Amino acid sequence: MSRSGPVTKDTSTVALGLAQIRVGQSAANIATATAVLTSAESIGALASTKFTGNVDYWKMESGFPMLEDITLPIRESAKLECEFKELTPYNFALARGIDPKAAVSATIIGGDATGVNCVGNGTIDPTKAIVVTDAGGVVSELVTIVFDGADTANGYGSVTGLFTQTLTAKASAFTPTDGTNPYFSIPADFFTGTWAAEDTYTFHTVAAIAAGAGAFADSHTGTINIGALTAPEYVRMEAVYTYPNGTNTMTIIFPRANATSSVEVDMKAEDNVNVPLVFEAKRSDSDLSSGGNAVWDSASLGKVIFA
Repeated sequence: MSRSGPVTKDTSTVALGLAQIRVGQSAANIATATAVLTSAESIGALASTKFTGNVDYWKMESGFPMLEDITLPIRESAKLECEFKELTPYNFALARGIDPKAAVSATIIGGDATGVNCVGNGTIDPTKAIVVTDAGGVVSELVTIVFDGADTANGYGSVTGLFTQTLTAKASAFTPTDGTNPYFSIPADFFTGTWAAEDTYTFHTVAAIAAGAGAFADSHTGTINIGALTAPEYVRMEAVYTYPNGTNTMTIIFPRANATSSVEVDMKAEDNVNVPLVFEAKRSDSDLSSGGNAVWDSASLGKVIFA
């Protein structure tokens, strides 16, 4: 019997299943025009994946009756939409436009100028601040400064324990170290007012995280701030689709992308949560003032590579 209509030409090209979404740093990988991210950088189990390449055209018409003479592309965009099943700080950060593998600077939490962490009659100078650096030494811990008199004190870290150095006078700086780098530095005259034995001042130190390590590496640790959005950070997105034959692949690369999602976490009694995530490709060519590379001059938004 003869067959009509469209028929399969090559069964190895039949697409079935989902792409694996891998996300990494844009700046660190911008010079590479081929797939560079590994399966270890996958965001995990997905419910759907969808690539859209949108083009807006301008059409030139002339004559009477008017007929089309030419069609020219005037605008091009590309995006990849997906829904992730694994609700982790890493994935949630991505959906909020945060690069979960960006470097994080060391910070002080609670050591503010309000003095709310003072226990006793002592006060602090609101114009001065406790300082930490990214050079090393800073440990993520609760620090307690315990006065043993009106002018001297010891420091304790919830992880480090008793610091070797002591505060010898309120008019002196207090900079305990691990032998090489400071845990923190309290400036001279930070403590004001009348301090007495057993009075305390507490604050948290948060260690720096190097780029690539990420602040959301643990599946159940991390904080996503709500009501403090800024422009989405740039990430590299690679969607690796493997054909059912297990050999051939189609890889979509956005070397410089933003995650632009309206996050909806729909929790039900028996169905898993599927959280939407949208990656929009942005320019990555060398004409950018920063963040681009010449390897993308002929493919500014990215590439689709079949192999």
